Amino acid sequence: MLPCMQIPRIDFFEWLLQNASKATYNLAFSNAPGLTLEDYQQYCGFSLPKEFDLGMNMQSGASELIESLCEMYGCAPENVVTTTGASEANFLVFSSFLERSDDFVIEKPGYQPMWLTPEMLGARRICWPRVFQDKFRADATSLQDIITQKTKLVVLTNLHNPSGVLTDKNIVRKIASVAEDHHASVLVDEIFLDGSFTSQSSSFGPSNVIVTSSPTKIYGIGGLHTGWIIAPKEVAVRCQNLKAHITGASSYISEILTAHVLKNSREGLIERFHKRSKTNLESLRKWLDSHSEWFEWVRPDGGIICFPRFFTKCSSMEICKHLLETQNVLVNPGILFGWEGFIRISYGCAPSLFQDALDALERGLRSLK
Repeated sequence: MLPCMQIPRIDFFEWLLQNASKATYNLAFSNAPGLTLEDYQQYCGFSLPKEFDLGMNMQSGASELIESLCEMYGCAPENVVTTTGASEANFLVFSSFLERSDDFVIEKPGYQPMWLTPEMLGARRICWPRVFQDKFRADATSLQDIITQKTKLVVLTNLHNPSGVLTDKNIVRKIASVAEDHHASVLVDEIFLDGSFTSQSSSFGPSNVIVTSSPTKIYGIGGLHTGWIIAPKEVAVRCQNLKAHITGASSYISEILTAHVLKNSREGLIERFHKRSKTNLESLRKWLDSHSEWFEWVRPDGGIICFPRFFTKCSSMEICKHLLETQNVLVNPGILFGWEGFIRISYGCAPSLFQDALDALERGLRSLK
């Protein structure tokens, strides 16, 4: 009998689940504020007809969503796999590429599920540092020093989670070229990309690049839990075949609602996102610059997260627990992203509340000192 798969706990999720309800000031979540149904209808100009069939199901994905994605990415329907969120999208890619004893390269610091899931499948992690001194840039040259002939997949996020730094698509192409020399592919999770302050098109295009994404973070429709994979045809076929064993089909109603967002209101919702994120980022910049005794940081290129380095002689977990217990402020410990000495701060809440949160953050740090 084969041994059971060892399924690791995702400590980052546990931290959020255990503590979010305790927080008055939640600076830990990384998604835009949700749309109400009225907001949705105003932005999209669409309502489900009364005769909409709630029993409808389509394993290959709603044609309306596939059409919208083909227009966004300049791809063909055969390149698209619709999924139940970006987590399933990434899981399908990992499972389609990696077997026990394969290597995968993963950025560090990074988003915990992006290394725990492939490790669960038996693959071996090779860390690819994105260092503070180099402004958390993804570097193709340093990749050459660590990639091996056993490497099957190179994994990165764009915008980078947790720093919010943008990787230009030309750099991604250089990374893809290094990977191709070793017969490896590149997975780019672009869930934050539309939040970039500089317009940046997807990295999809090179024959060994796979893109995953979701409207969860930027558009305010995370409850629909729609996601997708954009990949070369042979990869898409493998992922679609595997999907049949997991969810079978994604939520058809969610896919229809998402399709109308992407088709009719994408620019408007990105503008909505930027309005809040830019306002709060400027407040955060002033606050961090005025507290250089506590922090130094790399300014993010968009999104609503950043990853400042702290000088306090405590662990990131000790600092975050203290802030929660004394000020009801929830931020994320850097150790949960694989990098001690940092915390991840999200700045997506209402601007008036965000200023109160910064005041509470200051009180908490002063009491810690």
